[in-house]
Amino acid sequence: MVQRILLGISLLLLFGCAQVGTLSGGGRDVKAPEIVSSTPSMGALNTNPALIRLQFDEFIELKNPIETFRLEPADAKITVVLAKKTVLVSLKGELNPNTTYSLYIDGGVKDISEGNDSVYQYVFSTGSTLDSAKQVYRIGNAYSKKSMTGVTVGLYASDTSAKPRYLTKSNEEGWASLDYLPVDSFYVKAFLDLNRNGLIDVNEPQDIRFKASIPTNDSLPLLLSTPRELNRMHSFKVLPPGMLVGHLPEEIALRDVRVNGQLAPMYRVDRDSIAISLSQFEPGALVISTPLDSVSLLYTAKEKATPIKFQVIQPNVGPSITLTCNVFLDSMIDLNSIELMRADSTIIPIKSLLVDHNRIQLVPQTWTSGKLKLNMGANAIQGLNGTKVLPTTLDLVCFGEAELGTLIINFKNNPSGKLLLLEKDGKTVASSYYLPGAKKQDSFEHLVPGEYHVVLIDDQNGNGVWDAIRPETKQAAEPVQRYTKIPKVRANWDVEVSLD
Repeated sequence: MVQRILLGISLLLLFGCAQVGTLSGGGRDVKAPEIVSSTPSMGALNTNPALIRLQFDEFIELKNPIETFRLEPADAKITVVLAKKTVLVSLKGELNPNTTYSLYIDGGVKDISEGNDSVYQYVFSTGSTLDSAKQVYRIGNAYSKKSMTGVTVGLYASDTSAKPRYLTKSNEEGWASLDYLPVDSFYVKAFLDLNRNGLIDVNEPQDIRFKASIPTNDSLPLLLSTPRELNRMHSFKVLPPGMLVGHLPEEIALRDVRVNGQLAPMYRVDRDSIAISLSQFEPGALVISTPLDSVSLLYTAKEKATPIKFQVIQPNVGPSITLTCNVFLDSMIDLNSIELMRADSTIIPIKSLLVDHNRIQLVPQTWTSGKLKLNMGANAIQGLNGTKVLPTTLDLVCFGEAELGTLIINFKNNPSGKLLLLEKDGKTVASSYYLPGAKKQDSFEHLVPGEYHVVLIDDQNGNGVWDAIRPETKQAAEPVQRYTKIPKVRANWDVEVSLD
């Protein structure tokens, strides 16, 4: 009889409270150069310097000082000169009275041996006080909730400003902070500056607070995600011998895609990627185009001559077996040339076989478990262009019902409008979308024993998928709750958990 574990647990989010940390060294030197003295001194009051001297603790070199050194507010132009361990910053212009100024160095100073750099902030005031507002930020990935290091956090005068007035970077524990801020409203933007141009590019992970706020002494979470590219195709490559795969957002209809000006068999692999058959094309230049843009690449004779290979989608947890291959297949299958057998060579009758582009779904007469072999003869299957599949033997493992478990999830609140993803080993293995009036309990059956995570998404636009940040419509990434303390699923057991 199926046993049942009744576990009422309170599941905590992975992205919880932590302590502010600093970078620590390892085997090699990973410590950035440090400022050991300065003239005027750090935090000096009633000063109007024409020259700032910054003395570092080791020999250094400058990197693109025109872009990496910045005075805020930018009331004076600066020039930077290096003299061994000393950086000389000249200020030309009139500084405003009773104003706190910050000299920022963002990756512009690095040590000679290892190239380590950091973000530096040197502060002085032309008046009798320093601005004292500050803000702490905790930086993480919006979907995984893992902390992120090296993320630039900037305060901007407006939501359209390209350059920040104040900036910092997150440490290896995902914490960042800004000090000596005026009590004023700013737009907060965080981004991983992959191309190091100091700007937020569309393909970079980012989080933007689309409403201005005044810095507080509290911590502010910033959760980064990469916006979807809605109008551009990219990352196309040939999957030999006969397929193209690449990024194409769902907003671009498949009927508008052409290869060398021709329509070709294709399908959506997922929301933003497609697979295209090359069965009708000879080796040579390929141009994949839409009304918005195009991508060019080369299809070689060697690629076209690559043998057709099959791969079993594991684990097999149901009454069917799924295979994929690297070419679109003809729908005509010779079932007499396909044989499924157990380890003891006992033949397992095949009930049906369905071809879907480059995928095959094979259904045995009965739900079969254990180690199996699938033999495909030379004439069993062929590609769309008539290419024959070589005789192939595939090893696979199928799970029987008694070897699988069930996870029952109870919701404290009605899950209406939520999208639930069940993950194992970082991959989504099951999902549910809850319509209005949904029950407060859901059951996931036929699960391979092991550890699972539950991801609960607030599907704010009701499209049934998680959406990252959408800067063009000023919408933040959809909120994600990630539950990791799920009891292990065990064979022939029902495990029940409660989500608070």
